[in-house]
Amino acid sequence: MALVGDDVTLSYDTKRLTDISEETVEWSRADLNPDLVHLHEDHRTFYEDHNPAYKGRTVLSEEDLERGVISLRLSRVRLADEGNYTCLFSSVHNQYTVQLLVGMSEAGVFPSK
Repeated sequence: MALVGDDVTLSYDTKRLTDISEETVEWSRADLNPDLVHLHEDHRTFYEDHNPAYKGRTVLSEEDLERGVISLRLSRVRLADEGNYTCLFSSVHNQYTVQLLVGMSEAGVFPSK
């Protein structure tokens, strides 16, 4: 769970102790068009096909990739970021899905009139 305006990290531990930083890693949301949230390949991030709502708000941790963990940091969380995120990486034919819930702090709640 994250609050609006916070940063959040979505993580997947591959249970591999090897460096996976050269592999293709893709985070996506099936309910979006385009569905791509973040694409990392061979130590680089490719932004061309990303959903524009995530532009400049995602970073994949190279340090974690070197330990076999896929950690996507999402900055300045918005209510619209709530949903299911799917992680795929090239050497495993499985996918991992994590649900992000987004809430508002008490200060961000406005009473109804």
